[in-house]
Amino acid sequence: MDLITLLWVLTVHHNTLCPKTVSHKCLPAGIKNTTLENWIELDNTYLTKHHLKKKLFTQNRTEVLAHLPGIDEGLFEGLDLLKETLVRRYPSMFRLQNGEKDIIENLVTGDIWDLNPEASTWEKYHPFEVMSLLATEDFFILYADEKTGETSLRGAGVCFPAGWKIETRIGKTLFGIHAGRVPTYETRLAKSMDRFFQRLTPGPLICRYNHAIDDSDELFHRHSHHNLKLDEAKKPELKDLHLRVERQVLQRLPRSKALLFTIRTYVTPITEVTRDREVAEALRSSVRSYSEDVARYKNRGLWEGTLMGHLEEVLGEE
Repeated sequence: MDLITLLWVLTVHHNTLCPKTVSHKCLPAGIKNTTLENWIELDNTYLTKHHLKKKLFTQNRTEVLAHLPGIDEGLFEGLDLLKETLVRRYPSMFRLQNGEKDIIENLVTGDIWDLNPEASTWEKYHPFEVMSLLATEDFFILYADEKTGETSLRGAGVCFPAGWKIETRIGKTLFGIHAGRVPTYETRLAKSMDRFFQRLTPGPLICRYNHAIDDSDELFHRHSHHNLKLDEAKKPELKDLHLRVERQVLQRLPRSKALLFTIRTYVTPITEVTRDREVAEALRSSVRSYSEDVARYKNRGLWEGTLMGHLEEVLGEE
């Protein structure tokens, strides 16, 4: 992640979602439009994350893969979109084999995937698994209930969770996933979030960033790091502190009308983040601006002393 993006992540405050529309003119703070060309982000960590994902799908399958019936249309539509995006955006890494529209070749790993819904691929692999092995992102499919309009999580391939477990969230509505966990969700965010998801139309891709201070560099991070009881948790040393950033992209698929949600995770040691003075200043300002409930949610009391001591050394005492 470049420094300009990181600065944007740290200085934007995530307020309530836009209650009326998702047009370019009415995107709330912290959310912006992006394009298919910028949907998937691959970098020099690609192979490392690919190997980790492959291991997780083999050894921890039930912890990284969950799905309910009735999602195949949206799932294969999303897979086809991913294939087209990768071949177009990263031609040195991916190509269609011999011009076959359904067969993608990964020139980095040597994998060849027949993505036709009727292919023998699916006798051994799940579409979420193939999507995850092609890209660095985690993938989620959501559908709206035809009667209530409520959006719920119907399937996911998630190798890099940020302190949560997919088996506790599958099948739940947005309210069921966030209420009681995210500060002010019930009082301020719930209705706006539902309207935002329901009114998202095919075309715009919506992007937002979420960040947290983590006590390890684990990508497969299922144990909670929110709302911890500080007297029961061990305070981390500076070497343990990492900035965890999620790049979240949401889009409505035109044929199935399913919502395809992706998360690209970056984990960077704090000591690397603060090498740039401007980023260090933005980080200190961001941490200080937390409201009481957000500070509790992000466990500021656990790592604040260690982080602020380091920032004082980097920036000097104000």
